[in-house]
Amino acid sequence: MDTQAPRNVTAYLHHLRTVRNLSSHTLRAVEGDLADFDNFLGADDRRIEPAKADRNDVRSYIASLSDKNSARTVSRKLSTLRGFYKWLQLHDERTDSPVEGIPNPKQGRPLPQPLDIDSMFALLDSGDLTQPAGLRDRAILELLYASGLRVGELVSLNIHDVHREKREVRVRGKGNKERIVPVHTRCLECVRLWTEQRGVFLGKGGFKEDHGALFLNQRGGRLSARSVRRILDATVLRSAATQHVHPHQLRHTFATHLLDSGVDLRHIQELLGHESISTTQIYTHVSVDHLTEVYDKAHPRAEIKRD
Repeated sequence: MDTQAPRNVTAYLHHLRTVRNLSSHTLRAVEGDLADFDNFLGADDRRIEPAKADRNDVRSYIASLSDKNSARTVSRKLSTLRGFYKWLQLHDERTDSPVEGIPNPKQGRPLPQPLDIDSMFALLDSGDLTQPAGLRDRAILELLYASGLRVGELVSLNIHDVHREKREVRVRGKGNKERIVPVHTRCLECVRLWTEQRGVFLGKGGFKEDHGALFLNQRGGRLSARSVRRILDATVLRSAATQHVHPHQLRHTFATHLLDSGVDLRHIQELLGHESISTTQIYTHVSVDHLTEVYDKAHPRAEIKRD
């Protein structure tokens, strides 16, 4: 936003920067949203500052966004305006919010994009198992695919959460709720090989005692979710995969492969730790799409069959 930004907007951005201590990325987004709204209000003959806009102004602005912005972007801009007008009310510069009661646009839930089995196996087999870091990375990917864990659940695991004899992992999920997830023996063997080398990383970051985290960074601290993403990115490059893969995609792949193999949806719900079966049902759409594709390629009378 330039130096001509309205006083209220400038003061609000200063508040977000100094009091709320928002990240530079978030600040840029808020600043851009408010500048866009300010430009919209100044596009006609009557000049209105954002702080003095009424409900019709906001509705007109949202309507103008619908053709060229996604529902997610419109929702974000509405959230920016809600925060701005709430701040104005707290500072007695407005007695109402023109955004109140305006709903976010409905967002279609994107279907997950699982990897096929060959791509998943290529990813798992691409690591360097001669180094401790390679053993750790293989154990991470094997465990994500074997259990369908969220990446946050994975990095919060401690050594005692893995029970090799029972072939299961104790997981703390959303809302700190615990669940038990079975894990196959090949994955557990990868975890065992890593834990035997885990001590190499301990002590490098000043940790005098073992804090118990299952997966460590090379300074001996608990591995972060961001580090898992970097590990996956590096593994994708080594495997020469043609698509970008993110950790949550391995969770999608786990669920879809189980469903394709005939596992009951209720069981998948338990494994994933979903509160509602409706959350898990998104995988049925992926499976049906896959089934249709296989059918069209295989059936002699399918019209879209190609030579």
